[in-house]
Amino acid sequence: MQAQNTPGKQWTLEACIAYALNHNLDVRQAELNTEQSHINYNQSKMNLLPDLNGSAGQYFQSGRNIDRFTNTAVQSTIKNNNFSLSTGVVLFAGGQLRNTVQSGKYSWLASDEDRQNIEMNVSLNVANIFLQIVQAKELVKSTQENINNTKAQLDKAQRQFDAGAINEGTIFNLKAQLANDELNLVNAQNQEITAKANLKMLLRIPVEDNFEITIPETGNFEAIEYPETVQTLYDSALAKRHDVLASEYRVESAVYRKKASFGSFLPTLTLGANLNTVYSSSAKEVSSFTLKDYTIGRVQTTNEIVISQQPVYTLATTSFSKQLKNNFGQSLGVTMSIPIFNKLQAENNYKLALIDLERNKLNAEKTKQNLYNEIVGVYNAFESAQKRFLAAKLNHDAQQLNLNFIAKRYDGGLSSATELQIAKTMENASKVNEVSVKYEYIFRRMVLDYYAGKKLDLN
Repeated sequence: MQAQNTPGKQWTLEACIAYALNHNLDVRQAELNTEQSHINYNQSKMNLLPDLNGSAGQYFQSGRNIDRFTNTAVQSTIKNNNFSLSTGVVLFAGGQLRNTVQSGKYSWLASDEDRQNIEMNVSLNVANIFLQIVQAKELVKSTQENINNTKAQLDKAQRQFDAGAINEGTIFNLKAQLANDELNLVNAQNQEITAKANLKMLLRIPVEDNFEITIPETGNFEAIEYPETVQTLYDSALAKRHDVLASEYRVESAVYRKKASFGSFLPTLTLGANLNTVYSSSAKEVSSFTLKDYTIGRVQTTNEIVISQQPVYTLATTSFSKQLKNNFGQSLGVTMSIPIFNKLQAENNYKLALIDLERNKLNAEKTKQNLYNEIVGVYNAFESAQKRFLAAKLNHDAQQLNLNFIAKRYDGGLSSATELQIAKTMENASKVNEVSVKYEYIFRRMVLDYYAGKKLDLN
């Protein structure tokens, strides 16, 4: 789990999102699920093709056997070999195979949409934490500027106190303000450290690794209204949102599963063919023969010996190739299987397929309803953030003017240090609030862009 990070490298939002998508475990698991669904889909297509199987066997039989040539019992060991090649193809199965292919196709498409939905959610999480870091950095910069200003005022007040122009209470007030500014700086730095750690964990980068982001240009911009309405966003999301598309694909998959299960009520017609041959060491043939004389008797009157001839055969095992040729056989046939009673399995499977279809339809409807509720909620949150940002900006501008006015009066001796401290505290609080609402507005707008199918971008 090592990031390909180099000293001085700056991580943009795009780089963080790309790295997260390549290393996030949820994304990788979703990719495996998609690959598995694709393999199942391809297998369902292959099931439409004929199969081809070959077999070969060798057997030894030992014991007393009848020699079919001499018709005598002999003690022997016989070796047998058999070879076969068979194929079969389903001609008709009630549409089960074809509908299973279509069901697998939509299951694969749904799985791929799930993967893309997870990728978008991870991208949103990365963008949210990225903005938290940007917000924290802006607060660090702002509080550091406050510290510098307070230190300058403290140095000036110290010189005035040394000259006897102000009392010691002013020094104490400025020192208290400096301590408060330094506390705000520590809080902002801790916020940045926490946000960085969260982003590293999301990217699966070791916490101890150096990690710096590129600060986008978001300084001067107007919090304008979103150009699309809730209904427009909803209509756009229906055609683009991955979870909606996944739910619709699952409905289509369930439709074809129902059709496939109905096919189990219908007959199945299968075409099969087979080629086979055998070899046996007991198969003998005459290799040669001779005629042997033998006495069959004598002539009664002359007492002459009567001789006859009998052939003597020499046997040999028929050759391997000749047996394979002589014993070669073929077969071709069609088989029809008609379901009569299968313990109600076909009927119950069909009922379960109907329930599965209705469940997926309800899930699809629920997904669309949840999407509409999400868009309404996010749109309202965006409008609230926009109004709050405008109000916070006006408040900060007013507090800045007030602080400048009090500071000028303080320099002229017309305002007290307490008034200056109060004005500065209020200005600092308004600045923190403006920064916080500013980045909430940016994130809410990014979420609406996500629903609109746009690329996540801070510009």
